[in-house]
Amino acid sequence: MLRRFGLLAFSVACGAALGCSNPDAPGTTSTGAGAAGGGTGGAGGNGGGGSASSSSSGPGGAEPGTTKLTAQMGPHSIPSGEEAVKCVVVSLGNKETVFVRRFRTKLNDGSHHLIVYTSNEPANPTPFSCQSFGVAGGAAIFIAQQSESELVFPTDPSGVPVALELGPNQSLTLEMHYINATAAPIDVLGAVEMDVLPAASKVIKSGFSFQGGLSIPEIPAQGEADTGVLFLPGISGSNVFALTTHQHHLGTRMQVWFADDENDLSQPIADSVDWSDPPLELFEPALHVPANSSKGFAYQCHWKNPTPQPVYGGLGANDEMCFFWSYFYPSGG
Repeated sequence: MLRRFGLLAFSVACGAALGCSNPDAPGTTSTGAGAAGGGTGGAGGNGGGGSASSSSSGPGGAEPGTTKLTAQMGPHSIPSGEEAVKCVVVSLGNKETVFVRRFRTKLNDGSHHLIVYTSNEPANPTPFSCQSFGVAGGAAIFIAQQSESELVFPTDPSGVPVALELGPNQSLTLEMHYINATAAPIDVLGAVEMDVLPAASKVIKSGFSFQGGLSIPEIPAQGEADTGVLFLPGISGSNVFALTTHQHHLGTRMQVWFADDENDLSQPIADSVDWSDPPLELFEPALHVPANSSKGFAYQCHWKNPTPQPVYGGLGANDEMCFFWSYFYPSGG
């Protein structure tokens, strides 16, 4: 069964975000001990920088045994007409490995997206210029594009919970793409909250797949363009439980099919007509990619360009792209 939520978009990533899979070994883990500890970053930059904290999970449907970790960028005052991509690096302060079972995010008006990356960089709470999907030294683990979003990880039919691993003393890079289209300054803010299990928990590790590309056709001035139907193979032996799409300003539609090849359009799984609010698709049961099979994902993007200049593929705020990303398990496919 496919469930649709107009809430969240998230990512996976390696390198310059041209496609990847998680290198971790597949299967379950139940080693180590301990839970997340506290940690706080400083504030800085135009009224607000980056910060992180931890606490015991309280009301709100938190899973028993979890601890709450949070990281935030802002509030950050943005003048009228400004559009930019800024980053901060915050330390979560967790002393041991933890496993994320739920993400929740919040974005203020003007915040187009918030990307959360793991990071090996030292904490830097002052916002600095960066490039979407181009953060070096880490992997993207979540992207939010709506004012509020949530992702709860599934439990495998065997009864073992699926979860995302974060290493001890984990730092995160928070990347915010913001746009102030109003006539007055606004405060932008991006925050992520994670319910995590301690290191001793038995879980099936989740991985990510980030697929698509920047090699898109020229979108002519005052014209339209599309990719045609393209195809990318799935990760052998994986179970895909969530997927969403990503385009920029000129995107008018992106479709994805669970397919054998580019000619197999019998099983549509995503169809977004709003570039700024693509729905999250959750799959129950998960989409299973048999080992050593040809199964994968067909996809197609369409754009309409009302501007007087042609637009091309790229990572800039005014460039276009055609990506989809998914969570799957076990990792390491």
